[in-house]
Amino acid sequence: MNTEVLLNHGVSVAQICQTDVICCAPGDSLESALKLMSERRIGSVLVCDDHKPVGILTGREAMSCCLNPEVHARSQLLADVMSTQLLVVRGEASIDDVGVELLGCRLKHAVVVDASGKLIGIVSESDVVNNQGVEHDLFLRSVSDIAPVEMLWVSADSLMRDIISQMHDRGQSSALVRNGTKTHILTDTDVIRILASGEPLVRPVLSFSPPELVSIDESISLFIARKIFLRHGFRHLGVVDASGQVTRVLSYADILRSVERDYVSRLRQMLRTNNEALEQSMQNLRLIERVINASLEGVVVTDASGAIQSVNPAFTAITGYEAHEVIGKNPSILSSGRHDRTFYDRMWHALRQQGEWQGEIWNRSKRGEVYPEWLSITAITDAEGKVTQYAAIFHDLTEAKRSEARIQQMALFDDLTRLANRRLFQERLEMASRYALDSGEKFAVLAIDLDMFKRINDRFGQEGGDEVLKTIAGRLENALDTGDTASRPGGDEFNLIIGNVSEDGLHEQIEHLFRVISTPVLVNATEVRITAGIGIALFPLDGDNGDALLSSAEAALHQAKERGHNVCSYFSEELHQKRRSRYLIAAQLHHALERNEFSLVYQPKISLTTGEVVGAEALLRWHNAELGAVPADLFIPLAEDTGLINEIGDWVLEEAVAQAKTWCESGCATPIAINLSARQFQDGSILQRIENALSGHGLDSRWLSVELTETCFLANAEQTADTLLALRERGVGVSIDDFGTGFSSLSYIRTMSLDHLKIDRSFISSITGSNRDRQLVSAIIAMSQALGLSVVAEGVETHEQLEVLRELGCDQVQGYLICRPQRADDFVSWYEQYSITSFLNGAGA
Repeated sequence: MNTEVLLNHGVSVAQICQTDVICCAPGDSLESALKLMSERRIGSVLVCDDHKPVGILTGREAMSCCLNPEVHARSQLLADVMSTQLLVVRGEASIDDVGVELLGCRLKHAVVVDASGKLIGIVSESDVVNNQGVEHDLFLRSVSDIAPVEMLWVSADSLMRDIISQMHDRGQSSALVRNGTKTHILTDTDVIRILASGEPLVRPVLSFSPPELVSIDESISLFIARKIFLRHGFRHLGVVDASGQVTRVLSYADILRSVERDYVSRLRQMLRTNNEALEQSMQNLRLIERVINASLEGVVVTDASGAIQSVNPAFTAITGYEAHEVIGKNPSILSSGRHDRTFYDRMWHALRQQGEWQGEIWNRSKRGEVYPEWLSITAITDAEGKVTQYAAIFHDLTEAKRSEARIQQMALFDDLTRLANRRLFQERLEMASRYALDSGEKFAVLAIDLDMFKRINDRFGQEGGDEVLKTIAGRLENALDTGDTASRPGGDEFNLIIGNVSEDGLHEQIEHLFRVISTPVLVNATEVRITAGIGIALFPLDGDNGDALLSSAEAALHQAKERGHNVCSYFSEELHQKRRSRYLIAAQLHHALERNEFSLVYQPKISLTTGEVVGAEALLRWHNAELGAVPADLFIPLAEDTGLINEIGDWVLEEAVAQAKTWCESGCATPIAINLSARQFQDGSILQRIENALSGHGLDSRWLSVELTETCFLANAEQTADTLLALRERGVGVSIDDFGTGFSSLSYIRTMSLDHLKIDRSFISSITGSNRDRQLVSAIIAMSQALGLSVVAEGVETHEQLEVLRELGCDQVQGYLICRPQRADDFVSWYEQYSITSFLNGAGA
C-alpha cells in the first residue's frame, strides 16, 4: 500500500498558540485574576508589564495563596504571588521542541513572543497534545499503559479547604470523592472556580456540587481516549478495570508525557547515529504501515486537492472498491446523496478552521448499498502550516445500528410473541388517553387472561405452551384495526387498546375476540381449544388516564374469572368499591398474624345414629381494629391471591393441633378438622407440615382431619391423590368439603383417598321445600355410602331438616340447630352440657 505519513514535527508554535491571551497587570489583585480564570475556564493568567510577560499565575499558585491563613489572600497583588518561572519561546520554535521543554521545566504553559519579545500568545500542554500528529502511536497504546496509579481519594464529608491543601501538597490536579456508589471529581479548574466565588472553604466538598466522574475502560486505546477528551472538553477521565472499579485517573498531561517521552527517546536515538536513526524511522514507518493495513478501520489519504493517494485493505472491505479503482479520484465517489450541500460546507469549514472533523456520515458502497460510518478527517500541514494532505479514518456503523435496533426491539416488544411489551403498551395507552381528551373519542382497554393455561404447559411442556401463546398473539393482532394495540405484559395475559369504540361495535368486537381465541390450536398434531376471561374498561368512564384504565380493566378481568370460563366483564362503580375494599382488606391482612388478630372457633359434628359428638370443625375468624370482623369468604381468597395463605394455614394447623392435645388431656377428647386451600396443596409441603405439627405437640394423628374443596383436585390431581393417600396412611382423616358447588366429578370421588363427604349447606337449606334438592341429596348420600364414605350434612338449622336427613340415612350433621361456632372454652362448656338422649329424642342440641 502506498501510504505516506507526515508528522507535525515542523509545525511552529506560533501556528497553534492561543492569541486571545488573558492578561493582568502586576498591580491587579489575586481576586480579579481568579474571577477571570473562573469566567474563562482557564488554568492560568499571564501577568504582563507594558505588553511584555513578567510572570504567570496558575492554579497551583492560587491554591497556595488561598490556603495561607496568615494573609488575606484575595487582596494580594499579583506581583507578590505570581510565578516568575516562565518558559518564553520564540514563535518559530517547533511544537515538538516546546513540548520537550515544558516537560523538562515541569510547566504546563509556555509564553510565545516575537523577535522583539512582544507577546504573541500562550501555548498549553493540551495544545501540544492536540497537534502532535501521532495518532499512529496513540492507536498502539492503551490507557492502562500510561495512566498513573497514584490517585487522591477523599470522603464525601471532607472539607474543601483540606482537599485543596492535599491537592497542592501532593501536586495532584484532581481529587476523587467517594459518595456511596457514586464517584465525583474535583479538578484544579473546579478549585479556581470555587476560589473565585469567595465561598467559605470550611464546608464539605459535596456542598460545592462537584461533577460525577466520567470513566473509560482501561483497555481502550489512547487514540480513543484523546477523542473523548476533545469531544467533551474534559481534562480528566476515570479509568475502570474489568470489575468496573475506578483504579486510576487519566489526564491530558499524562498523554503529553507519554507522547513526548516516546518522541524524546526517538531524538536520542537519532543523535547516536544518523544511520540508526534512519533505520529506526524506517522501522517506525513499516510498523505504522502494518498497523494501518491490519486495522479494521478504513484509512484514506488524499492530497490537498482531495485526490485519493492511498487506501488500506479495510477501505476495500467496507466500500467494495479496490485501491486501483479509487487512486486519483475524489472521495465523493462514495457519496450516498443523503447529505445536502450545507452538511459538506460545515465539514470543510471545520477542517479549514480546526484542522479536523469527525461525525456520522452515510456513504454508498460499490455494490450500491447505503451504510452509516463514523468518519474522522485530519488535515496534515507542512512546516509553513500549509495543508499538504488529508487523512481520513472511518469504521462501518451498520452492525452497531443493527444492535441498537435490536436493543430497541428488546426494550419495547415481547421476545416470544413480538407484541408490544408492558412499557410500550403504557406509552401507547398514555398517547391514546391524550388523543381521546383532545378529540372527544372513546376507546376501550381490554385485559385478557387465558383460562386454565397451566394445563396446556403441564401437558405439552413449555415449548407447546409458547406455541399456543404465539398463535393467540397473532390472532389478537390480526383482529385489531390499524392504530389499535395488542400487548403481552407476561405469562398468559394480553392487553388491548381498541380505539374509537361504540357500544354495539365494541360488543361485536369482543364476540369476535372470543371466537378467534377459541378456534382450536394445533399442538403436536393435537387440537387444543382455548378460552379466556376478558375485562373491559372504557375511557373516560372508567378512568381518565392510562394507569387508571388498566387498573379498571384488570379489576373487571378478576370479576370475569370469578364468574367462570369464557366470560367477559365490564368495569362498574360497584366493582370499583369492591376493588377498593379488597385493597383495604389486603393491606390489613399483611399484618394480621403479627398483631395476633386471628382466632379459631369450633362447631361440633354429631352422629345421627349414636348422637355422639364425633368431631369439631375449626373455623378461622379475623377481627381487625379498623375493619372490625371480616368475613372469611372475603379474606381467604385475598390470602390465596397475595400468597399469605401458607403462613395463615400454618398458624391454623398449629392452633388446632395444640387445642386437640389440650382437649385430650382435659377429658374433652374431640377430633378437630381444619380446612386446607388448593394453594396449600400446590405448595407440595403440606404433608411434612402436618407431620411436624403432630410430632411437635405429641398428638396422635386420629385426633386430626383435613377438609378440602374440589378445586384442590384440578391443579395437580396426581400430586393431590398421593398426598391424600399418605395422610390417610398416617391416620389423618380426609373430607371433601362443600360438595356440589364446584367442579363436582365422580371420578375424583372414586379415585381419591377420602373418609368423609360434606354436602354443602345450599342443598340442605331447601331440602324440606324442594323435592328436587331432596332427591339430589338422597342420591349423593347413596352414592357416597356405596363408595365407603361417611356423609356429613352442613348448615342444619331446623328440626325438619334434621328429620329428613335421618330418613335419608345421612351419617353426620353440623349446623346452628346443634351449636353455633364457639371459642374453645365455650365449646368445652357446651360439650359438658350436651345430652345424647335429648338429641336422639328430637330435641336438637
